[in-house]
Amino acid sequence: MKIIHVAAKTALLSLLNSDEQKKYYCAKVDGKIRELTYVIDKEGDYSIEFLDLTDLDATKIYSASMRYLVAMACKMLYPKLEMRFFYNISRSMFCKVMNPKNFKIGPAFVEKVNKKVQELVKMDLPLERIKVSKEEAIGWYKKQGFKDKIQVIKYRSENFVHLYKAKADGIEYYDYIYSNMVPSTGYLNKFKIKYYAPGFVIQVPRSECNGEIPAFVDEAKFAEALMTTSHWQENNHLDTVANINHFIKQYSPMALINVCEARCNNALAELGQKIANVESPIRLICIAGPSSSGKTSFSNRLVFELMSKGIRPIRISMDDYFLPKDMFIPGTSLESVEAIDIALFNEQMDQLIRGETVVLPVYNFKTHEREEGKKVTLMDNQPIIIEGIHALNSVVCSNIPTTQKYKIYIAPQPQVNIDDHTPISMTDMRLLRRITRDARTRGTDALTTIRMWPSVRDGEFKYIYPTQENADFVFDSFMPYELSAIRNIALPQLDKISPNLSEYLIAMRLKNMIRYFIPIGCADIPCNSIMREFVGGSSFKDAR
Repeated sequence: MKIIHVAAKTALLSLLNSDEQKKYYCAKVDGKIRELTYVIDKEGDYSIEFLDLTDLDATKIYSASMRYLVAMACKMLYPKLEMRFFYNISRSMFCKVMNPKNFKIGPAFVEKVNKKVQELVKMDLPLERIKVSKEEAIGWYKKQGFKDKIQVIKYRSENFVHLYKAKADGIEYYDYIYSNMVPSTGYLNKFKIKYYAPGFVIQVPRSECNGEIPAFVDEAKFAEALMTTSHWQENNHLDTVANINHFIKQYSPMALINVCEARCNNALAELGQKIANVESPIRLICIAGPSSSGKTSFSNRLVFELMSKGIRPIRISMDDYFLPKDMFIPGTSLESVEAIDIALFNEQMDQLIRGETVVLPVYNFKTHEREEGKKVTLMDNQPIIIEGIHALNSVVCSNIPTTQKYKIYIAPQPQVNIDDHTPISMTDMRLLRRITRDARTRGTDALTTIRMWPSVRDGEFKYIYPTQENADFVFDSFMPYELSAIRNIALPQLDKISPNLSEYLIAMRLKNMIRYFIPIGCADIPCNSIMREFVGGSSFKDAR
């Protein structure tokens, strides 16, 4: 980052020489993320940093631009097909045909799309940002057959819309992906497109991989969970913002809540039965997942589900084993396994399973000290439910045989789209949950939560995601009604973030995501719902 004096009406691209231009994908100007086509209006000194693919904001713009490009290629090749993008396994995007229903994608189809994308990249087509009225946007969407975009645009409060325009082979293509974009298609020369039934995956560079494309890993258990969720939401017409809003209008908010909670109850019943059916005695039920997955409420719910089957577990949170401040090494991330007193945790779990009495600790998040908790003694074959982000880590309870453990991975897995080309990010979904919860329980404002989020994400990539395929069961904690319920709680928090702060861009992205949802109240959410962990009113007193 350096201070640069620029003249009035200077485009950021003009500050780069021709060799540099396609090395960078956006810029940070006085702390704000700007497209490279951005024009600085006033002469003056500006702090400017050009960002490459080692930067998270740059890779987000790259990923969104890639969806635009693939959607354009598909529309040029197959004008009548309706394509939809999803976030998928192995940090990839997944694309499939939504309509007609009987259309089957095969390797030849994918290779044709791949070649068309490569052709459009070589053409280096400008991506022109334009501002049009809602009526004009609807006109272009009708011409291109984008019914999904027409359905959601009516929930937009402004009377204008930003679109990106590209032209190739005499065809004008208009689309909006709810993101900044790269200046032209020539920037998008790093990607992999791979047939992956019933569609194809698109891989792009990732900032956490130093700007490289990670190796594709076929995460079978997680993929199955995503597919199950996707089918359920599509079958119930809860797969887009417009469909969720229509459900609320057609039935009622309570009807939507009841449908979603019934699915959660069914999944819990299925899980409880699987655990009850395990032949060898289960001593440890390990529940892990990334931040704001609903681990605490879920583990409490599982206690009662197992009790209904004659199994009486006790629940222990790994958060109570955080190192006290006099043992905490400065600079250690709270998401790191080094922040947990693993030695004490393992010792006490071993003692409990041997039938000894143990005094459990309770971690005080205000004083950052451990306090003395309750005395616990296990009965023969009584299982322990442990929950925490590191519960599936191999260093946890390594003395206990794998056959005596049942491992559960929990995370919200929204397969919901704003429109066909804009899937809702699983990560942004959890960030919204955390903003809502932290403001209520820890007195932490949205700005602070957003600032600490990169550290949280770094810990997830290091310690959580590598363990998810070790799970015996993957539980989806997403509720299609939750963005409607969170909307009016999160928006005032996000509105407090000033436009002159670098976090404002993230706040705007989150606001743009949730503002399309019809708001609903929280009164009808059951008191034992996982969502109560975030919106308040949980019947579980220890829900954090």
